[in-house]
Amino acid sequence: MKKKAALVKDKNGFWELYKPILEQHDYDVQLLNLFTDFDQKKMLESQWDVFIWRAKHNPKERNPAKRLIYFAESILKLKSYPDWKTFNLFDDKIAQHYFFYNKQIPCPETFVFYNKEDAIEFSETAQYPIIFKAATGAGSSNVGLLKNKRETQRHIKRAFGKGINTFFESDLQKDYVYFQKFLEGNQGDFRLVCFGERIDGFFRNNRKNKPFASGSYDFDLKELPEDLLNFVDGVNKKLGFDVMSYDLLKDGVNWVITEMSVVYGDLKDEVYNNCLKYNRTSSGTWQKFSSEENHHVSVFKHILNKWESND
Repeated sequence: MKKKAALVKDKNGFWELYKPILEQHDYDVQLLNLFTDFDQKKMLESQWDVFIWRAKHNPKERNPAKRLIYFAESILKLKSYPDWKTFNLFDDKIAQHYFFYNKQIPCPETFVFYNKEDAIEFSETAQYPIIFKAATGAGSSNVGLLKNKRETQRHIKRAFGKGINTFFESDLQKDYVYFQKFLEGNQGDFRLVCFGERIDGFFRNNRKNKPFASGSYDFDLKELPEDLLNFVDGVNKKLGFDVMSYDLLKDGVNWVITEMSVVYGDLKDEVYNNCLKYNRTSSGTWQKFSSEENHHVSVFKHILNKWESND
C-alpha cells in the first residue's frame, strides 16, 4: 500500500518541485490548501504518513504552518518537513538566541530585554556601535546599527511605546528589544547549507549603504575555507539537524553563527544551484564537486531518503 503524503500548496511554489519527487518515491500525494476550512478538516481527520509545508516568513503563512507542523508531528506522529524542532526556531531570532546559548554555539554577544528600565540601563554602558534586530524578518529587514546612547534610547522608547513597524504589519515589534554585538572587519558573511555529509555555500558582500550582507544579492562564489566547513559541520552535527542554513561571520579569528533558517531562498535564486558544493569523504576531508541537480531537489531527496532509512 502506498504511503500518503499531505503536501501543502505553499505560496512560493515548492510543492510543484516536491510532488513528482514524492510520487517517484511511491507516495500517494494529496495537495492541500490549509487556508480553507475544508482542507484543514481533511488534514485533521484523514490518515497520513508524512506532512510537508515549506512556509516562508510571511506571518500569514508562517504562523499557521507552525501550528500545523507541531500538530502533525507531536499529535499525529507524522514525519514532517520541515520538522518541528527546526521550524519552531524559524524566523525567531530570540528563540535562536536562547537555543544557541543553551547549546553553547558560538555567536555574537546578544542581549534581549523585556523591561524598558533594564534596556535603558544597558544603553548607558553599551559598547557602540551596536546592532538592533526585531525577532522576525529576513533580508536585513528590521535590522540596523545604533551609533550611540541617544539613538539606542530612542529605539528603546519606541519599542516600549507604540512599537516599531516591521516589514510585515502584523509583526509589530513591541515590549522587547534585541541587541547584538557589532563585529567589525567583516566585508560580508557566508551562507552555508548543511544536509547529510554535504555543504553548499557562498559569500555575500555587504550592502553598499549598510554593514549587513543579508538581502544584498551581491554574491561571491569563491572557495569556502576548510576551517569554516569543519566548524559549521560540527555545529550541525551537534544540533542534529537534517537540513539547516547558517549565516556566519568572523569574531576576530573565530567563526560565529549569527542566524540559522530551515527555510531559505526561492526557486528563482540560482545562487544555490551555482554555488560551490562539498562532500565530506570517509577520510574526513572535504571534496568539491559539481552537480546539475537543483539544490532544493537534492535537499528534499535527502529528507525522503532519511525517512525511508528510518522506517
